[in-house]
Amino acid sequence: MQDKYDQLVKDCLKQIPNEKYIFEITKCCNYSTLVMVNKRGSTLLDLYKEVSNWFECRTIKELYLLGPAGNHITIPVTNVVELRDYILFNPTLFVPIYPIPNWVVYRIHLDDGHSHTEESKDQI
Repeated sequence: MQDKYDQLVKDCLKQIPNEKYIFEITKCCNYSTLVMVNKRGSTLLDLYKEVSNWFECRTIKELYLLGPAGNHITIPVTNVVELRDYILFNPTLFVPIYPIPNWVVYRIHLDDGHSHTEESKDQI
């Protein structure tokens, strides 16, 4: 029974890069975690929803990318643009952050409106 379970889990994990986009979501305080979004049929709004659910944050100010020159590029909140199209049409913004043979992971920054600099000052 355990062997069957172990094989099912391995098979499931192997499918992740085929079925999901993997994003490393980085907050302003530099905390980051991986969030996955379905590749098929997901919109930019679905990306916002997944990040909101993962961080239990209903008030995301924005998700953004850093351009090649370090410029701040806001990801639009819309259900009109598919996530796949947004990634394909912005190849300079979506560059894998980990080398092969690792799975493709893209970095997205999250501004949830919290500033941790004041908290750090209070603890000194």
